[in-house]
Amino acid sequence: MDKISCIVLNYNDAPTTCGLVEELLGINCLDSVVVVDNCSTDDSWVRLSGLARPDGRVSLIRAEQNGGYGWGNQIGVDWAVDRLGADYVIVANPDIHVSEECILRVKEALDRTERCALASALVESPEGKPLFSYWMLLPLWKDLLDTGLVTRRLFARWLNVPRERLKQGGLCGCRLVDAVRGSFFMLRPDRFPEGEIHKVFDKQIFLYYEEKVLGQKLKAMGLTAVLALDCSYVHAHSVSIDKSVKNIGDKQRLLHESKLYYYREYLHAGPVKTAAARVFLGLVLAEVRFLTEVCGMRW
Repeated sequence: MDKISCIVLNYNDAPTTCGLVEELLGINCLDSVVVVDNCSTDDSWVRLSGLARPDGRVSLIRAEQNGGYGWGNQIGVDWAVDRLGADYVIVANPDIHVSEECILRVKEALDRTERCALASALVESPEGKPLFSYWMLLPLWKDLLDTGLVTRRLFARWLNVPRERLKQGGLCGCRLVDAVRGSFFMLRPDRFPEGEIHKVFDKQIFLYYEEKVLGQKLKAMGLTAVLALDCSYVHAHSVSIDKSVKNIGDKQRLLHESKLYYYREYLHAGPVKTAAARVFLGLVLAEVRFLTEVCGMRW
């Protein structure tokens, strides 16, 4: 019987995390839930302690520092694989809702697609609105255009690959993609080269761009990701992030730092390209400030 474990990372948001864990415990196909508290500064650890079960189905881990999304989730993945013997590991944000049917469909897509080590489903908002669910990896200049609020809209047709043009996965209704949203996805450890499951996340990135980094890692290993188009989960986008970073300007700066790191380490950008990217991102930050502070826009 395949063992499926779900990792939930908490930071200063115990009510949301506890709510998701209670939902997950009602899903029969899940063998265990691993909750990692990312060194919260509030009373999260006390609240999370109430999730402990006599059957040991919930594991509680307290990180020694808040190293960000990748740092905390890697702790959970390592625990699930090494301590619990998980055959499949789900990474889930606390602010999602997912059904057992969706989990099983994602698992089936993962199993039936050759050289696939990661799978996910479509994303919806709590209001039922479709959200962007996947990326194809882009060269540096296209990735920069996808950053600007104006350029992203002007060049949308050249930056995004429509679903109907994506390659078929191992099942009808599934498509191959380079990267999926980090809010919910399933990993199959036995398809990674030896030891690589313990290096899934780049711990140098605190927040943002983890998805594309993971996509680059899969590509370098000759692996791929698959997206199930016939099932979906709900994500209250930015609820978890807002607990860590509240100001839009701070979010943009953090995003840009992660982008520049991604360009240097994974797109191998030299000093000139990195400097040009930094200038462009500076203009994007000015654009964001103008739209939020002058025009009063919110997103």
